[in-house]
Formats: sequence, structure tokens, C-alpha cells
Amino acid sequence: MRLLFFCAALVASTVAQAQMTFSGRINPVELQSDLVVNVPYDCWYDAANSTRIKPDAQGRFSLVLPVNKPQVFFLDYRGQRLFLYAEPDASLSVSIQSSGVDSLRFGGTLGGENQLRHQLGLSLNLLGPQSWNDTLTPPVEILDIIRQNQVTAAEQLSGKAGSMSPAFRRITKADIQFFASSKMWDLAWKNGVWTTENKSGFSKDAWRVALVKAHQNLNLSDTLALDSYHYQTTMAYYPRFLEYRSATKEEFMRLAEEIFHKPFAEVKNEVKQKGQRYWEYAALNYGLEGIAREHALAAFLRRGVVTGDLEYLREAYEDFIRRFPTSRYRPEVETTMEPYLTSLAQNEQPGIHLVPGSQEIPSLDSVLAAHRGRVVYVDMWGSWCGPCRTEFAYTQELKDRFKDLPVDFVYIAVEHSPAAEKRWRDTIAFYDLTGDHVLAGKELEKSLRDMYTQTGNFQFPSYILVDKAGKIVTIQAPRPSDQEKLYEQIEQLL
Repeated sequence: MRLLFFCAALVASTVAQAQMTFSGRINPVELQSDLVVNVPYDCWYDAANSTRIKPDAQGRFSLVLPVNKPQVFFLDYRGQRLFLYAEPDASLSVSIQSSGVDSLRFGGTLGGENQLRHQLGLSLNLLGPQSWNDTLTPPVEILDIIRQNQVTAAEQLSGKAGSMSPAFRRITKADIQFFASSKMWDLAWKNGVWTTENKSGFSKDAWRVALVKAHQNLNLSDTLALDSYHYQTTMAYYPRFLEYRSATKEEFMRLAEEIFHKPFAEVKNEVKQKGQRYWEYAALNYGLEGIAREHALAAFLRRGVVTGDLEYLREAYEDFIRRFPTSRYRPEVETTMEPYLTSLAQNEQPGIHLVPGSQEIPSLDSVLAAHRGRVVYVDMWGSWCGPCRTEFAYTQELKDRFKDLPVDFVYIAVEHSPAAEKRWRDTIAFYDLTGDHVLAGKELEKSLRDMYTQTGNFQFPSYILVDKAGKIVTIQAPRPSDQEKLYEQIEQLL
């Protein structure tokens, strides 16, 4: 709940600083459903920043967006995402007819800017014609096509953007420059190249070679690129790029020793103890300098708070404050970190019950024994699980719905990190998760996995509904975000 208040306060303070008017018309009426606008902090799509648009009977809409810097924002329309350009104290209108995005037209003070980005392809996350197949074309060939399109797009921008704002020219120029690295990573991720289900017709090594080539001659510390969507996407992938760019194990070991300034055995042990985000923080420190480094580290901290990924968060914050005491990003970082630091300072929170000796509990029946006569909703999660943490945003509404009714909420966490209990406790406190909490030991985890054997793998998050008699009704219960679907199932058990 604390995180929701933080997000709302952050948005409210942004709105007070600067706004942009966004309006438009969608025709015909049946095309107006599923229209959502999202103003991201950087390149990340966070649902908390989304607003569902409800046009009137004529298909018109108008709203004010919290925009305090020149940036890209998202408009989701009929299953397609548009990447539109925004500036503070400006206006943008869109018109979409029955033919879809091909009929897209722009107006307002930023109409010309968005029309040009649409012509370049950037509004559709493209750059020029896509004359390749995402899975069948060799990665280096895809990169060569993108490189040619970058040259053409840069020439078009130079010839047509002379009368447009300096911020627009700066950001669009950077979007073109960083498009190749950004797009190649998106394609590699889409194809699952580094997973066991690589959909691409080409090996990891073929993609590695293309990605290394895509990053050549890029100035990652270019302060003029910081607000560019494709620069931000490149930086979001950068720690993974460092991890994957080495062709051999020996090459990676040398790189790790260069990043951390210590023998690889020590590096390996430290990353194991401190987690993946320790590697990511070190990678950003290694690859960037100056204002770009401060910007990336501030974004790293904010991302940790917004997503609830608390691994290496306090250590990174203390390091940032120590090294950059006068950073332009310090006020924002301190505001961002406040809910997390507050949660750490609280010894006890009402309504949160950590079941004593929970790691010795052998089975789900043992967990449920204390809840006979009440409906139980069991949430199985892990602090490392992003989708699990995303669902926490919907739990307070669920609990409010069944307040003062015989419904209990039980959380069973599975943690394998060296600091498992600390991560577990910190996450519970941060999200203010009222209810009974169990940290599963090996026996309980095995029992839960065995329970799911007949229906498939034990996945996270998973949810179980139990009736008043202690009988399991379903081990595939709806998620909190399913809302009414879940509420109806619980009501049937009361």
C-alpha cells in the first residue's frame, strides 16, 4: 500500500510542475475500446502510469498528461503501441480513422514533430521499412538494414526539422543513433535467444556478434541522449550486454575482473551473495561517466523502488549519496527512496504476522490448520518474482472487499538467495502485506511442487482457494488483478 501512495504522490508532484494537453478523435465508435495512455519515467512501461481513455459519443477525448521533460509516451490502441513525442506546456492531438494507424494524423503545437517521427517510423518503434524477418533473417543482415535506414532517417531529420524545437531535434537524433542497439536487443529478447526456447533460426553467437557490432562507436555517456527512448532502452539492456558480449568464458572472466578490480573468484562469490542487481549497478558504473553515470544510477534506484526489486537497493543508495553528494539527481533519489527506507525503520506493522518456525512446516495442511472455519486465499510468491510483486498492487482492494468477513490471506514465499529471510522480511514490510506469512523450507516447497505435478509446473505467482472446512477448492485460483472473477469465487465460499 505504501508503494501505491508513493506512486500517486510522485505523479501528483509531477503534474504540479508541468503538463501537456493530449486530445483526439477515434472513428468509428467501435474502434475506441482499449485506448490507454502511459507516461513513463524512462523507457519502462509501468502500469501505475497508465490512464484508460474514454472518448465521448463522437469519439473525442481530451486529458492532461504529467510531462515535465521532453520525452516519448505510449498510446496503446487496438493491440498496437504508438510511441509519441511530448513536451511540457505543449499540446498534441491525434486522429485515427477506420484504417487504423495508416490514417494517423497529428495536430496541436507538437503535430509537426509527431508527424515527422511517424514518417520516420519511430511512432511505431520502427525506422524506415522493415525488409527483414525477425526470426529467419541473419542478425548481422538485420543490423545492416537498420544501419542503412539510420543514415536515411538522419538525412530526413536534418532536412525537415529545422523549424522544430531544439529538444525535439536532440531527442530524435539520439533515437536514430541508438535505434540499432535498442532494436537488436528487442529482437533478441523477443526471440528468446538466451533461453532454451530460441525462436530465432540463428545461434546465440550469431546474435552476440550482431549486438557487439550494434554497440560499436556509441557514446553511452552522451548527455544529449539521456531523454531518448532508444538510448534508455540501450542502457536498460547494457548490463546484459556486458554479460553476453564475451565469446569465451576466459574473456568474460577478464571483463569481470576489469569491472570489479578483483580476482574472478571473489567477483563470483560477491555476485552470488549480493545478487544480480549488484552486477547491474557495477556494470553501469563501469560503462558510463559524468552526468550519464549519475542519471543511470538514479534510474537504477528508482526502478528498484517502483518494481519492488529491493536486492542491493540500500547499498546502492548509500554508495550513490556518498559519491555524488551534490548530484542534480539527489533530491529525486531521496524522494524515491523514502518509502523503502521508512519500511526498513519500522520494527512491527499491524496486521502482519510472520509465522514462527515457518521453515519447519512440512505441508500446506499444516499451514491451513489454524484457519479452519474461514475461507483462505493462499498467495505463493518470491521476492525475486516480478509478476508476484506486480500483483501486490491489487491486494489492498481485495482485502477491503472482504473486510470483516471470514476470509484470511496467507502468503507462502519461496526464497533461495543467501539472504533469503532478510529479502522476505524487507519485501513484506515494503508492500505492507497484512496477513499470515510463511517462508517455505525445503519440505514445504517440495510438497507444493508435488501438488502441482498433475496440472503442470509449480509457477510463480500461484494462488490457492480453500473453503471453510479446510478443503482445497482450486490450486489455480484467479490472481488479485483478476478482481471480479476472484471476488465471485471467494463470495461463493462464504
